[in-house]
Amino acid sequence: MRYILSLLIFFLLVGPVVAQNEQDQVIFKAMQDELQRNKAELALPGMDKPFYLSYSLGRFRQFEVVGELGAITNSLELPWRGVGSSQLLLGDYNNTNDTRFVGQFMKVGMPAEADYDMIRRNFWLVSDAAYKMALREAAAKEAALKSNPQTQEEAQLPDLVKAEPITKIVESKVPYEIDIKKWENTIRELSAIFKNYKEIYNSSVGISGLDMEVYKQTSEDVTMKQPVTYANLFAQGYVTTEDGVRIGDALSILVARPQDMPSLEDLKKKVTAFAENLMKLRNAPVVEEFYSGPVLFEDGASSSIFVNNLLNQGGLFAYRKPIGQAGGRTLEGRIGRKIIDNRLTVKNYTSLEKYDGTPLLGAYEIDAEGVIPEKEMTLVDKGILRQMLNGRVPSLKTQHSTGSSRFVMTGSDIVYATAPGTIHIQVDKGTKQDKMKKALIKAAKDEGLDYAYIVRSIAGPASRIYKVDVKDGSETQVRFGDVSAINLAKIKRVLDISSKENVSNYILNRQVLSSLIYPASVLIEDVEINKSEPKKEKEPVLKFPLQR
Repeated sequence: MRYILSLLIFFLLVGPVVAQNEQDQVIFKAMQDELQRNKAELALPGMDKPFYLSYSLGRFRQFEVVGELGAITNSLELPWRGVGSSQLLLGDYNNTNDTRFVGQFMKVGMPAEADYDMIRRNFWLVSDAAYKMALREAAAKEAALKSNPQTQEEAQLPDLVKAEPITKIVESKVPYEIDIKKWENTIRELSAIFKNYKEIYNSSVGISGLDMEVYKQTSEDVTMKQPVTYANLFAQGYVTTEDGVRIGDALSILVARPQDMPSLEDLKKKVTAFAENLMKLRNAPVVEEFYSGPVLFEDGASSSIFVNNLLNQGGLFAYRKPIGQAGGRTLEGRIGRKIIDNRLTVKNYTSLEKYDGTPLLGAYEIDAEGVIPEKEMTLVDKGILRQMLNGRVPSLKTQHSTGSSRFVMTGSDIVYATAPGTIHIQVDKGTKQDKMKKALIKAAKDEGLDYAYIVRSIAGPASRIYKVDVKDGSETQVRFGDVSAINLAKIKRVLDISSKENVSNYILNRQVLSSLIYPASVLIEDVEINKSEPKKEKEPVLKFPLQR
């Protein structure tokens, strides 16, 4: 009777949402039925039953078209496939078997179709394996705690924060369209552009994408479905300088769906500009001497500074110290203290879908653990760190979930990681963009320098660096300059910041769709740029066929 009542309640919750979708109904029922059975009955004699169990199932399709010099080298459209994962925990919320506090996932194959029996069978198999693994981990954790006692503060922390029951079904607002023939024709035209650049080797242009829908059911009555989609158009190639140094670079255009790509004419302009920039870099003079002084970071270089300092593992993400291991560097110990220039405020948006006319791919309504995040969170207020992003594993200074567990974009597994939605780096009393170069020149003159530098992208040998004459402001592109690392200490007090904002979409750590709204440029003092010594390679015995 209890089982029947719970099943009725389940369908009352999801029924109105999925009544018109038979596929969803079958998937949710299969997950719910097998989850209830395993939570109630999965136990070896004398061993604990799982207290927490979740099932995730992803249905996905992928495509890729790649071309070189006007010819298609790969064209692939994969049909719908399935993949699943299970997360099983022993103990209770205060003490689980998890020692690393990054989530325990076990992968399992799933049918492409909504087959009730196969879904149940596969979740049964993975639950059995996950349970036996959890028993081993629980024993290992007990032994680790004996030899590595936690501090009193750590011992008082629960291992997992409970989630509230919720049903949230998020459907794609626009269908994901894959037109292979159209993209084959487009890639042919785009890749043929490189025929005009005979000094660019190994060039290619391609587009790839993922169309995925993720289902999740947990023992806490979290029932959710959400889409995860993207399409990425790329161009790449390398040039070789006269002295035998190879410089490779890549272009990436990221959108939510293939049909969101710019027009063919716009794509041609972007690929042509990429090729032209690579040729300019090949022929640019090298950095000849050591430089120490003010440097203006613009566009992609400005973005890199903020991503590398605030959105890496030691940035604005809270982490729990693993049992028996040294914890990584985080900013948690600096909550309440200044970490960046006091003209900067950092906010995290979750459901904001567009900013200044640009779609934000980081937008989401519910996180991967079933938590509805705040639409707007202030992480850094006028330079002072106030809050960290976190999932359901509490840390010493961030003991609640901010709804920041995001599904990792892969067709091979269903896991999640702590990540932002859209990070907005706001500037208070910034300088107009057209005055930033003047500020650079003034700062260089104040130090008695004859020249200064503008860096527009940081990409190793392919970095775009420009030497600026302080007398007339003229710019000369240079290459092979090693730019010293810009850490938090460097952006704690900066010379100037642009009031203009750029908006970009990217895949954070090659895992999670995110967006960034950031100052178009930032002027930093005491930056070092030195001549690098890149590796030289031997030329091919015969010339590139296009050069013959």
